Amino acid sequence: MKTKQYQLTKAEKALLDRIQERGNDAVCNLMATKMYREQMSVHRGAMWIDDEFPEAEGECLIFGNDSFTSDVRARKEVAQVIARLDSLAIRVFGFGLGPDGYTWALRVDSDDEELLDLIVWDVWFDITCGKANPMKDELNEYLDEMGYDVAA
Repeated sequence: MKTKQYQLTKAEKALLDRIQERGNDAVCNLMATKMYREQMSVHRGAMWIDDEFPEAEGECLIFGNDSFTSDVRARKEVAQVIARLDSLAIRVFGFGLGPDGYTWALRVDSDDEELLDLIVWDVWFDITCGKANPMKDELNEYLDEMGYDVAA
C-alpha cells in the first residue's frame, strides 16, 4: 500500500512565512510549552489564554501537539488554520513553538473557543481525511448560527 505524501503548497508556504516573519511570540511560546507539558494527550484545540498574561486579555490560543517541525501535516494545518482565520477576519497576533518544536500555538483576536476548536479540527480532518471529514457539517452549522457568511 502506498503512503500518501504531503507537501506544502506555495500559498501555505507564504502563510507560514508571513506568521514566522514576525518572530516568535513570547505568550505563544510559553503557552505552547504549557500545552506540551500539561495537555499532551490533547492533540489540538483552542482555549482562553491564561490570566497570567494580561497583554492577551480577551484572546484565545489555538494549539497543536502534533510535531510541527518534523511533520509537514502539522505545518499544513497551521497554514490552513491561518487561511481560515483570514477568511473570517480573525486576526492572528502571534505564533510560537514549544522548546523542541513539537507543539505550536497561535494567539488570535477572538474569544470564541468553540469556533476556533471546530476550525482547527476541521482543518486537520481536511488534511488527513479529505471528503470524509467528520467535522465539516458541524462547523458549517456553527458558522451559519453565528451569522458568518462563509462556509468551511
